[in-house]
Amino acid sequence: MSSIKFPKLYCPFPSAVNQHAETVNNHTLAWVKAFSLVPDEDNFDRLVKSKFGWLAARAYPNASLEALKLVSDWNTWLFIRDDQCDESGLGWDPVLLASIHADLLDILNGRTPGQNDSALAHALFDIRGRLLQKAGPQWMCRFIVSVVDYFESSVWEAHNRADGLIPDTETYMLMRPYTGGLYTDIDLIDITEDIYLPLHVRKNDVVQRLALMANNVVCWSNDIISFAKESRHHDVHNLVTTLRARQPTLQNAIDLAAQLTNAEVNAFVDLQACLPSYTPEIDADLQRFVAVLRSWMRGNLDWAYDSGRYVIASNDCETDGVLVAEVV
Repeated sequence: MSSIKFPKLYCPFPSAVNQHAETVNNHTLAWVKAFSLVPDEDNFDRLVKSKFGWLAARAYPNASLEALKLVSDWNTWLFIRDDQCDESGLGWDPVLLASIHADLLDILNGRTPGQNDSALAHALFDIRGRLLQKAGPQWMCRFIVSVVDYFESSVWEAHNRADGLIPDTETYMLMRPYTGGLYTDIDLIDITEDIYLPLHVRKNDVVQRLALMANNVVCWSNDIISFAKESRHHDVHNLVTTLRARQPTLQNAIDLAAQLTNAEVNAFVDLQACLPSYTPEIDADLQRFVAVLRSWMRGNLDWAYDSGRYVIASNDCETDGVLVAEVV
């Protein structure tokens, strides 16, 4: 197996970890057990090694204990659902997947799950109740819109798999912010930071572009880091895979993916200096919002290199035919 060298992924933002990281990680593992989301012990051991609570702790370093528990549970729910799609064959059946999503959206809109509903549905109902306590129905409507986008993009992926299609890079990059589910995490900044940005602030072009850039950096970085894992599952939904169609070698595709990611980080750094100004209160909230975007970009990388979810080697160690560069 030939080796692949990854260029360094540029991320100039400081690392930070929430003081409640270990407590929240343990809470989420217990929450997964309580809802029987991962009944198989081998898969649960893999979940333990993934340290999803630590991802939340790095992405939201200033969140309160209860808010961090909530976002950790939500992100773990997303990862478990994503793994079920990858490994059970559900991600190759767009009709069945759309039907399951419709049931889950009913739960998010208030239907109480019954005994015939899945463990994912019961866990989602728990998350819904806690979200409403923290944020209320108006925010919940925004969150559901982001979940709908995530679900629809997952069905798009399932259609591609079923039809044997590799999306072109332009279409993939358009869809990637939704397939990653990160817009739901951006919505959760309101809860973790206890802020409220009015609609005209949220829809400001600079704010929207910063959110998209952060989303791209997280998702594209994840594509690079998870490329070996996704290749083993024969999943074509990866930036490296789409770039490979136009590059002479896989190494060229890896290099280009890293260049695009690094350029997006630089664009974010430049654009954040152009934030609009409103009132002192809104400006302070906006600064906290953007700070979490930075924490997501840095925290996702730090977590990925510490988590057992991916097979990642140091800059000089080969693992699974892949050499992964250090983060600077």
